[in-house]
Amino acid sequence: MDAERERKTRELLAGAKSRSQAKRIAQQRGGSAPDCLEIDSPHGCIANEYVGDPLSLFNGKARDVRRVDAPLTAAVPGSRNTSLYNAHSYMTKVPPEAISPFIEHYTRPGDVVLDMFAGSGMTGVAAAMTGRRALLRDIAVVSSHLSFNHTRPCEPESLDRLWRLLYDELRPDFSEIYRAPGSSRSRDGYAHYTLWSERYPCPDCARTFTLYNAIDTTTGRVGTSIQCPRCDSTLKRRRLRSVGSEPVLINYQAPRGGRRSQRKPNKEDLSHIASFTRDMVTGWYPKVSIGPERDMFNISALHLRGVSEVADFYTPRNLYALSKLFAAIRGMKDERVRQVLTFAFTNTAWHGTRMRRFNARGGQRPLTGTLYIPQISSEVNVLEVMNNKIRQLTRYYGAFPQQLEVLPPVITLGSATNLDGVPDNSVDYVFTDPPFGSNIFYADCNLITESWLGGITRVENEAVVNRSLSAENGGKNLGEYGVLLSLALAEAYRVLKPKGWMTMVFHNTDAAVWGAIQGAAQSAGFDLLGAGSLDRKQMSHKGYKGRSGSENVAHFDVVMSLRKTRKSARPPVRKKAPASYLTGQVTRLMERAPKTG
Repeated sequence: MDAERERKTRELLAGAKSRSQAKRIAQQRGGSAPDCLEIDSPHGCIANEYVGDPLSLFNGKARDVRRVDAPLTAAVPGSRNTSLYNAHSYMTKVPPEAISPFIEHYTRPGDVVLDMFAGSGMTGVAAAMTGRRALLRDIAVVSSHLSFNHTRPCEPESLDRLWRLLYDELRPDFSEIYRAPGSSRSRDGYAHYTLWSERYPCPDCARTFTLYNAIDTTTGRVGTSIQCPRCDSTLKRRRLRSVGSEPVLINYQAPRGGRRSQRKPNKEDLSHIASFTRDMVTGWYPKVSIGPERDMFNISALHLRGVSEVADFYTPRNLYALSKLFAAIRGMKDERVRQVLTFAFTNTAWHGTRMRRFNARGGQRPLTGTLYIPQISSEVNVLEVMNNKIRQLTRYYGAFPQQLEVLPPVITLGSATNLDGVPDNSVDYVFTDPPFGSNIFYADCNLITESWLGGITRVENEAVVNRSLSAENGGKNLGEYGVLLSLALAEAYRVLKPKGWMTMVFHNTDAAVWGAIQGAAQSAGFDLLGAGSLDRKQMSHKGYKGRSGSENVAHFDVVMSLRKTRKSARPPVRKKAPASYLTGQVTRLMERAPKTG
């Protein structure tokens, strides 16, 4: 631990308001606590395949940072409807074409770009496509997985050919798994998805009914009140108590590649679906518990949905199918194709959960940023989801350069508060999109995907403000969130070259969170020299909530331009801006932000 890092640690420990906060600071600064908890898996922690050495970026002769006197603050457009953006589902992503103008403004080809909250690795994609080197770091196991596969070429023809061979090998078994029984075996259909609906007893007539049969299935809209289809009584939906769920519709393909049809499940359908139990899953699947120690368990009321472990997010049939599919993928001999198929599988495993929502207009998918299980869910054929994802990835790798001008981005797994291995004054530019407050609990939302990867993120090291957890149960308040962010920005300041710039993107309009951000940047030594906005063109589910005012989430991305202007990280003493000033700043930025939607 160098002198500057040790001084900063003592300073933060002196300001700790509790023993638990002091312990967390010491762990983060010392790097003693591992950031990944490996689980029992025959494949080990797959993220270990992706981790590289950051020193490999700094072998050449160092040069001064590019001179840039003014920040880039104009609204930069980005699209959420490109092959580069849609290769894999993730909660928050900045489109790479929106990051590229910042990288090109602040750096030269061959310079090193750092993102210490790398997420899905979009900064690495933008850096690779503009001829810059990149260091991508994140505490999340899934980030290593996404960042690596987003930033490495894969020959599209080889991917398509080897997947087609595997698909043809698996299809007979999956035709049986997703069989839609006909009048004879030769007339059996092939189910693409099965809708499951919650079942409720009517308090007036005492007979049970499914929610699906009580709504307008042409629109899919569900109001606060519904009519019992048995007795026509008007019922308040929030007062109904579920007594289970059952299949209500099967969408299937007729034999020998015939047309798609749908029907209400018959006796044979129900018998076939019920024949799948967890006990018949002989292959490996993740056995990871989830309970009230996680915010998203409480917020999503998973105790009411029968969830106590990751496997409970799946129907027995889909768990059986996914276990079989994963084993086949991990047995693939071609290393790069195996990595990309695993990349496609983790997206498939997310779609294969009970979280996948019924949508009468099409486009059924789980909500991002939550673990919500809807009252009407879609049990999808995971082999066909995987097949569609491979088609998407073939387009992705067709658009991604097969030969990079520089070494591919280096991926590291660990906390942003500890960039050991990265030399002082070595990075040319930082572009990052950190977690802001209590908007999204990434470790919780990543739990399902990470469980399949054989390693899960330690929630105690995550920079969030917990909503439902007390300090005794590991919950972090705004002060502890601010400390973690301060540690991360102090490390960014240490490794950034003198007069270098950092662009920080965020999505929260809460004045208290703004205050924590301001304090963290000031504590690290950065000067805030500009602010602007980034337009993603199409908003996420969280973004629409922000626009409606139901959550403190910006419906556009605010961009802060920070610069390392002092030789020492010790900042001058300033007063923290009052909440009224911060609120005014947020309001002005929102007024200037691009109109979307």
